[in-house]
Amino acid sequence: MLSGNAVIIHISPIIQQGLKNILLARNIGISDIMNAFPECSVLSEWKNMLLFVDTQYAEEFKKHGKIMKKNGNTVFGIGTTMSANQPDLYFDEILNIYDNADIILQKINDYGTGVSDYKSNNQLSAREIEILTKIALGLSNKLIADQLFLSIHTVITHRKNITAKLGIKSISGLTLYAALNNMVDSHS
Repeated sequence: MLSGNAVIIHISPIIQQGLKNILLARNIGISDIMNAFPECSVLSEWKNMLLFVDTQYAEEFKKHGKIMKKNGNTVFGIGTTMSANQPDLYFDEILNIYDNADIILQKINDYGTGVSDYKSNNQLSAREIEILTKIALGLSNKLIADQLFLSIHTVITHRKNITAKLGIKSISGLTLYAALNNMVDSHS
């Protein structure tokens, strides 16, 4: 599919990694991840890219957006508040950090990027979802095993299967995936 056609511009490493994991799971390659809005010379080099930009950079984007859009780029704003779903004149679409992976990929797909259904090859079993939820809550393998009346070996096997299905290897990535897919809440 796409290879190296996405750039993420966001200061939060958690958001960077979570979005990267979602994109890589659908074979959308990442060309660059930046913590700050780049210089104009860098912007003019990007052609036919998917750009994911923190909405806090709306003013910078307002100044340089024509360059970014002129080269056939699609620009997604990354909103970090509940009200970030409102239409925005600068970005092609707003992705909200509260959107789950399916919604994010549908928004990307709406712009003709060819991203297919995210869950089709990544369906987790009920037990895997239960274990992923416990991982996202910060529980160790031993605590998960004790709470679910499983052996540690079984928990480790489930974790390997979850990682293989989702293509997410880090605990922070798994935690973000669980949060984006409403598998954990603040009362758990």
